[in-house]
Amino acid sequence: MSDKIRQKDKNNISGYIQGGEKKVMTKFNKKMINVLATATLVAGVAAPIAALTAPTAIHAASSYTAVNTPSISSNQQDNAALGKAKMSVSQASVAKGATFTITLPKGFSFSSTAANGAALKGAVGATTSASEATYGLGIYVDAGDNKDAAGFPDQPLKVEQLTSNSAKVTFNFDNSLDSAEIFMNFASINVTGPSNGPVKVSVDAASASGVTSGEVTIANVVSSGQVSLSANDTVSSEDNFTATLKVKEETAGSLGNNNIKLKLPSGFKWDSAPKDKATILIGTAIQPENVKYSTDGDTLTLSLDKVSSEQTSFQLPVGFYVDDETSAKEGDVTVSISGNATTDVSSLVVGSYGQIGGGVSVATPTTILAGHDEQKIGDVTIKETVAKSFVKGRTVTLRLPEGARWQSTFDSNNPGSSFSGSMENSNGLGGAEVSYTDSDKRTLKLTFNNPNSTTDAGTLKLKNVEVATQPGFSGDLNVDVAGSQGLSGTVKVATVKQAVTLAAASKPTLTIGLGDQQVGDITITEAAKEAFVKKDGSREVILELPTGVRFASTPDVKVTAGDVKVKSISTDTYGESNKGRLSFYIDSESATPSTITISAPKLTVDRTVAQGDIVAKLKGSAVSYTAYKGATDNTQNWKDNNTAAAEVAIATVGTPAPGATSTKAVFTLGSTSYTVDGQSKTAEVAPYAENGRTYLPVRYAAEALGVSQQNILFDKATSTVTLIKGSTVAQIKLNTNLLTVNGSVIRMDVKAVTNKNRTVLPIAWVSRALDASITYDATAKTVTVENKN
Repeated sequence: MSDKIRQKDKNNISGYIQGGEKKVMTKFNKKMINVLATATLVAGVAAPIAALTAPTAIHAASSYTAVNTPSISSNQQDNAALGKAKMSVSQASVAKGATFTITLPKGFSFSSTAANGAALKGAVGATTSASEATYGLGIYVDAGDNKDAAGFPDQPLKVEQLTSNSAKVTFNFDNSLDSAEIFMNFASINVTGPSNGPVKVSVDAASASGVTSGEVTIANVVSSGQVSLSANDTVSSEDNFTATLKVKEETAGSLGNNNIKLKLPSGFKWDSAPKDKATILIGTAIQPENVKYSTDGDTLTLSLDKVSSEQTSFQLPVGFYVDDETSAKEGDVTVSISGNATTDVSSLVVGSYGQIGGGVSVATPTTILAGHDEQKIGDVTIKETVAKSFVKGRTVTLRLPEGARWQSTFDSNNPGSSFSGSMENSNGLGGAEVSYTDSDKRTLKLTFNNPNSTTDAGTLKLKNVEVATQPGFSGDLNVDVAGSQGLSGTVKVATVKQAVTLAAASKPTLTIGLGDQQVGDITITEAAKEAFVKKDGSREVILELPTGVRFASTPDVKVTAGDVKVKSISTDTYGESNKGRLSFYIDSESATPSTITISAPKLTVDRTVAQGDIVAKLKGSAVSYTAYKGATDNTQNWKDNNTAAAEVAIATVGTPAPGATSTKAVFTLGSTSYTVDGQSKTAEVAPYAENGRTYLPVRYAAEALGVSQQNILFDKATSTVTLIKGSTVAQIKLNTNLLTVNGSVIRMDVKAVTNKNRTVLPIAWVSRALDASITYDATAKTVTVENKN
């Protein structure tokens, strides 16, 4: 410590006690007291304080702090300088005569002789100097404002050696007027063979003394001769590299006459000389010229030409290069450590090698919900392989699959540079300009305007990026990587799961042409809280049945788990009388995943319903938000074809619709005469060709395709033709190019129209849907339609 341990202000009085002598600096009106014990104390190493005993921090009368914790070797040695500790004593917590005991841990003892060779006396003395080199255990007191009418005692603390490793300290004052601080200096302690690790001194006191028992770390025992080794300022490159090696002795002389050898992997060699001279970081006994550097191809040897009497640390800038590209492997350049010095590492990364280029990675893909927007994907890291790989003005593109859109393109047809997320860069690789390409804006383009100017590979991290996915999308969400920077590949950014699931308790067999046929309970379950969406006024849930199946009555709909709230339950078909639907609205989003049960619904099944499963589809903006919202141009396909969030078979039709036959019909363009299985017939409208397509009157086309007349239906209100053949139901809406087969929409390249007030159909598309073959004879201008059933 300094001669003046601590002065609160210019009015302090400082006094030091040793050998019966006393010096008082009378121009101050406070005292700082230094008491020297006759014995030596050693304690703990590395840490702030660790209280061992009872009182909690808020009630503790005293607490302990490590002032410094030097590293020492485990070798036997006398008069070792350990660290210092501070005891903070709360005001009015101790009285005159209170005591505490300081005990050294195993492997340490008090010196019988001070560090300067003088014999330690049994009595406590005073000193005019706070030079710690003369002490075994030094006790210093900052008593604050504590003093009585008779004046503050010259010897406020009494220190007595009890055993070879313990000493007792007695208070000769009370601290009723102010808190006090006691500094314990373990300056001259014998080391007799301790174990590696923290050196902890224990402080013990009676519970009534006002002193809290505890322990404090004052040193750290490390392996004899251990040297720590690290590499700083490493670079990434495709040919030449630099790094700064840092060497630190854990104890004095650890490196000594030993050496450290660093061997590069195959394909690399060290420079013949360091980049610059060494810099001494700790110690004065070693100078830069004492640091020795030598190389033998791929092996670098570091050593000192003298043994230091004090702990030493230095750093040295070095370089290496690629000697053989055929054997040098890309990635981290890791040296193996050997030599006769004991080091804390066996290998060390000194650089990164690679060719010009980079890569895209996602460390932690997220899990997101289908049919929702504002879903955060995993952070995307774009990284150069080596420094300065990226060229100014070049791009990296990230393209989502068809079922997903960047949030900015979901919100706007023309998002410009809008970006839902944030960017974080390192080593100068920043300033990426955002834009979106392609007609559906699925491609995020990043143009790098600030190329890396450092010696390390740069990174750009896209954080908290949001996307929207179409209803029904499930599985891995993968992004295709491309662009003029030369990057390529695919990276997974998230896993998409259905926001809600649809389940049926049973799948009974129903009969066509009957009503009030009961099916099992249908449940709708959220995969996560708030999976049912209520925002932007969009909160409807629709359970849609296939054509020809309707609800016989409105079933009971209740929340059977969770806390979502529903209202306005209805089976109104809004004019679509041939298709049943049940709808309700989300009145309040859930705080916990919820389940909605549709209890024992009853169905009416038309005779037109084909054999097979009756599949119910879950739709509506509350479960398929992205199919009803978002930018029209960029998500139009979702609105047209992907509005169902889930579907399930709730029943099956066991008997096929009647009337399927096997036929072969021949039509002649421009003629109303045609044959079916060789029998001549006459049509009201002649077939004709237009724009490369053949059109036939619906009635005769259906017959030619093997559909009976009773299974040819026309809904005038919706201008929709329905053809039923076995288990297949095909629907064509006039003046559109939409063909629906068993609920799946197909876009034809022509439209269905009317001719002479008769409906005519593009026979090629319809025959394909109903599994018939067509042969066209250009010479005879005949069309042969052959039903395959």
